[in-house]
Amino acid sequence: QERGTVEEKSEEKEAVYYKRTERVEPGKVLAKTQNTITVEINTDEPIEVERDKARITFSPEDGDFVTLTCVVQIDSEYVDLRGEVLEVTVIEPSRLIPGRGTVTLVTDGGGEIQAVDDFYSFEMALLGNNGTYRPQIGDKVQFEAVENEFFGKRCISVKLLQQATQHKQPQQHPPQQNQPQQLPPQPSPQQPLPQHQRQPNRPSGTDLYEDKFGIRIIGEFDVTFSNVQESVERVVTIRNESDKRHKIMRLFLPRTTTQLRLLEPQAHSQTFLFPNETAQYRFEITSNLYGRSRETCTWNFGGGFKIARSFNIRTGEDGDGTSEQNPSQAVSARESYFKRKLAALNQSRSRKRYIGGRRLCKTPNFVAHKIGVYEVPKDLFELVAGSETDEIVQEQLSAPPYRFDEPLTCGNYRHLFHTALFLEEINQHIQFRKYDQERVQFVPQDKYLALLMAGISESRPSVIPGDMVYASATWRDDAAEFQGIIHKVLADRVLLLFDNLFHQSYNGESYRVHFEFGRGQQRKLHHALDTVPKTLGMEYLFPERIIPNEPLMNVVLNEREEMVLCNSKEDIDNNDGNDGDDKERKLPWYNQRLNLYQKRAIVNVLRGEVRPLPYVIFGPPGSGKTLTSIELTLQLIANVPQSRVVVATPSNSAAYLITERLAQSGLLKPGEFVRLVSMSQVEQENIPPALAPYCATVSIGDTHCAESEEILVTENGMRMKLQAKHIGRNRVTISTCSAFGTLMQLRFPPNHFTHVIIDEAGQCLEAETLIPLSLINQTVGSVVLLGDPQQLGPVQLSRYTEDRCVRVSMLERLLTTSRLYAVDRDRFPDSFGYDPRFITQLRVNYRSIPSILSVYNEMFYDGMLLPNQLENTADDVKLLGIMHRILEVKRETPDYGLFFFGVDGTNKQAPDSPSWFNNAEACTVLRVVQKLFLKGYEMQDIGIITPYLMQIRTIRRLFDIASLDAPKIGTVEDFQGQERRIIILSTVRSSSALLQHDIRGMLGFVANKKRINVAISRAKAALLIVGNPRLLGRDPSWQEIIDRALNNNTYVGCTLPPRNHRGGADGGNI
Repeated sequence: QERGTVEEKSEEKEAVYYKRTERVEPGKVLAKTQNTITVEINTDEPIEVERDKARITFSPEDGDFVTLTCVVQIDSEYVDLRGEVLEVTVIEPSRLIPGRGTVTLVTDGGGEIQAVDDFYSFEMALLGNNGTYRPQIGDKVQFEAVENEFFGKRCISVKLLQQATQHKQPQQHPPQQNQPQQLPPQPSPQQPLPQHQRQPNRPSGTDLYEDKFGIRIIGEFDVTFSNVQESVERVVTIRNESDKRHKIMRLFLPRTTTQLRLLEPQAHSQTFLFPNETAQYRFEITSNLYGRSRETCTWNFGGGFKIARSFNIRTGEDGDGTSEQNPSQAVSARESYFKRKLAALNQSRSRKRYIGGRRLCKTPNFVAHKIGVYEVPKDLFELVAGSETDEIVQEQLSAPPYRFDEPLTCGNYRHLFHTALFLEEINQHIQFRKYDQERVQFVPQDKYLALLMAGISESRPSVIPGDMVYASATWRDDAAEFQGIIHKVLADRVLLLFDNLFHQSYNGESYRVHFEFGRGQQRKLHHALDTVPKTLGMEYLFPERIIPNEPLMNVVLNEREEMVLCNSKEDIDNNDGNDGDDKERKLPWYNQRLNLYQKRAIVNVLRGEVRPLPYVIFGPPGSGKTLTSIELTLQLIANVPQSRVVVATPSNSAAYLITERLAQSGLLKPGEFVRLVSMSQVEQENIPPALAPYCATVSIGDTHCAESEEILVTENGMRMKLQAKHIGRNRVTISTCSAFGTLMQLRFPPNHFTHVIIDEAGQCLEAETLIPLSLINQTVGSVVLLGDPQQLGPVQLSRYTEDRCVRVSMLERLLTTSRLYAVDRDRFPDSFGYDPRFITQLRVNYRSIPSILSVYNEMFYDGMLLPNQLENTADDVKLLGIMHRILEVKRETPDYGLFFFGVDGTNKQAPDSPSWFNNAEACTVLRVVQKLFLKGYEMQDIGIITPYLMQIRTIRRLFDIASLDAPKIGTVEDFQGQERRIIILSTVRSSSALLQHDIRGMLGFVANKKRINVAISRAKAALLIVGNPRLLGRDPSWQEIIDRALNNNTYVGCTLPPRNHRGGADGGNI
């Protein structure tokens, strides 16, 4: 928030002028002393505020969420003028909550008030009532409260409205009988306890940590280790400062402690303490958990009172996981984004002439169908890149001419999706500015010039072959730029081909470079949006009525789940499964392990009674969707002689998997099916050698032109530059949705392709789905969409398309908005409410053991899934036993596959990056994997999932330091469609100050159910979640997962806050 600026003149000898402004920053109180208050804010190191120099509107305590009014120096480099904090003028609560309620709990140190909406905690010493009122149970009170990390809501004042008719005095046990009841001495709010006594994370609503009856417990309770298995000794002193004798009855240690050992005296030793006497307890603390953890000791005294202290242990928190970056210098992602916006805007306004580079393949001069340019509208680009705030952009997008908030209809279908694609392209322009550099040199490498860029292969947005680098001379502003085409992306460099003259004349000079991405894919998406509504019609995209067709094949399932081809409709109605019926023929299943639901789906597609409307096959992870698509393809080829099938996927890995499965079936020869690949796949050498004979690249030049090229066959059998006249002649053509865009430029005979099968359709943008759909027409075309609307949808990175219909796949849109695809249990009770002519739901899970399946089955699928594996196998039991021993789980029988390892670590950001990492979690992951390797498990058995690229790099670096080959480490998107016997999740985030920002932004795993579903459903036999239960437990889905681990005794790690202990049988979300 800005409230104006003033010019200041510094007191230096040489006058330096600068501007300052006033800003409001949210934060959290970390610590306080008699003179200062330390506050954590979102964008900088903690700020230490001098009490005498700031107006403080209340008495802050550790964990209070506050707002700071700051005077900051204006920094013109930032769009929002944020700069160095010069002074904090005001500290006030981030939220002041007034209310009324009833006192329901009173102890020596505090109590609890029940209001209509929640419970509010108070501490007697901090109420600020000047000793005029001490709450009692049953009192009706008026209060003011603030938000606090540890107490939830903490009262700062309580006033009596109506006194209870009969006070229930809190039970006090004085040290000696027949002594008058007296209250323990209370410290003044203005005089905080000495540092060695303070317990900043003490539980709310209890006086267990308060010194009482003259007994004081002192010691050094903060312990820091650099690594696990380090040890240190600590001495705790108990002092009797009263004038009475006290007796120490017993010391209770944590029941499950693995870090704390009492050296002397024995825990059950009883000791009398006379006035001014002391007793000492010596402990050995051995770190066994990365991050922050707590070990609590409780002393019982004669007279029935108790006092507790906690050792707060930090392990592995000093390292930042990087060797060259210091997270304390981090620049906020928001500031970086606005810097890039300005750079993109300036670049768009200063286009130069350039000398073109050498492309991956020659662009033909003549094609049958040209694709338009579809340039981003200048007004839209100026709006997004030139606006100071997102709010301005959102407001303008909601107004004419964009009307981006309107629901999707036939009338605005093309307009909304074109606009969404333009917004995504603008975002890509902005994000690509992170790669621009002011002064670089190229390095000759073979026939290329290499541009060194550390970590470029893992950076986001991805740089791929076909993208461009523009080099301009730093010594001349008027010189033409040289365009270099990226041909290969290696781990630390990109290989470029410029014009030949540039290569010949380059002699080590420095150039200014900026990156641009290839627009070919964007143009194909726009072209499909304009083509499909014309060829298939809007009634296809928004189906409202059924026009039944005669079955394409009269097939049914008999009682033995055999597929039977009948000669007439009467045969279908009268089919009883008799093997000897001359009017029917059994068609063999090529995969004998298909279940009933898969067979029903295939039969319904072969019948095709509602063609050309899309048929939807959806199901959960591990339900065999890809196997169903392969069986369907084989049945079409075997039983529909005129069929020519297009099989499309959103990713290259999925397309290679289908190619591999079809090749392994032995039913199709290489000439009957082809996998079309892009030149970038060839340049990057990404094609599996075993599949090369089935792969081909495409030459789209018109074969009637003189420039048509000859087919080349490589040594491994791959065909290069497959001509247009040969494309589509195979019975099955496999590729990605985007790669099929090349075929839109070719001319095919009418009704050339008969079937389109799109696997993992839930991950496709609607415009992506339209690309293969553009290859068929309404006359003979049949479309099958396979996917899961409960898993991750299409990837779009523009912040302006969030929560809008354009981010939903066509599969999900049909299931959620079309009446024909809706659930109607009255009409279709035998198919779970779905019309079997349109939809089949797959229900059998082949992946996970029952204990893991039950987690995502009950959380995301309403218990509809059926386990194919009813009991743990011998290998599963062995693995679970090893996991129990590695994690030191207390469960008696090792038969449960979900584990939660609580790590209270610190999440950090690298400079100029929105990505996060957590060194404590990374060390924990490494330690578990090391132990699994020692037990004989290999890399391919394990998968490590984390939502942030910086955490991926941190974990990989730890494996490199340990000289270990790392298993696959990736994001949720990287693992969708994959499985491993053991999955380890590192959730990373630990900051409660930024929790609401994470939830609003759907960051990481917090509050994103689809992301959680995909992550936990990758595991076959063991799922280990490494995360901070204090933060994750605030989300209902994560709280349910934590409760399951607690209820099954598979939770290990840091001490849980009291709220997590309310889970289980009496549980409830927090």
